[in-house]
Amino acid sequence: MFAAEDDGLRAALTNAKQAGLPEIQISPIQGKFLQLLATMCNARKILEIGALAGYSGIWLARALPADGRLITLEMNPEHATVVRNSFEKAGVSNRTEVRVGRALDLLPTLESEAPFDLVFIDADKPPYAQYLDWALRLTRPGSIIVADN
Repeated sequence: MFAAEDDGLRAALTNAKQAGLPEIQISPIQGKFLQLLATMCNARKILEIGALAGYSGIWLARALPADGRLITLEMNPEHATVVRNSFEKAGVSNRTEVRVGRALDLLPTLESEAPFDLVFIDADKPPYAQYLDWALRLTRPGSIIVADN
C-alpha cells in the first residue's frame, strides 16, 4: 500500500529471477524509504555500491530530477546487463549509469565526480568498512550514507 510496486519494479524482479540471481534485493518498503531519503536531501548525484538486478537503483533514480545522475557499481558483468535492462524497462536509463568492476577498484575513479548527495551500500559484506571510508571521501557535509545488512 505505502510502497506499491509498479510494472518497472516488477520487471526488475522478473529479470533477476530469469537470470538466476539470488532473491536478496531490498523490500518495497526499504525502496520507498531510500526514495524518500533521496527526495528529502534533494539528491542530484547518487552512488550505489552493489546493484544486483537494479531494483534499489530504480527506487533511487526515481527520486532524481531530470538532470540527476545515479551511478551504480556492479562487479558481475552478467548482473550489470540485467541492471541495464531493468533500468530501461523502468524508464530511468536516461539518469543512470552502470559501471562494471570491483567497487574498491572503481571508487577511486569517482573522486573527480564527487561529491555525491547520497551513497547506498549494498554489496559484498567483508569490505563494508572500506566502502564507508570511500563514501565519506566522496560525499559532503549533509550527504546521506546508507548501508544495507
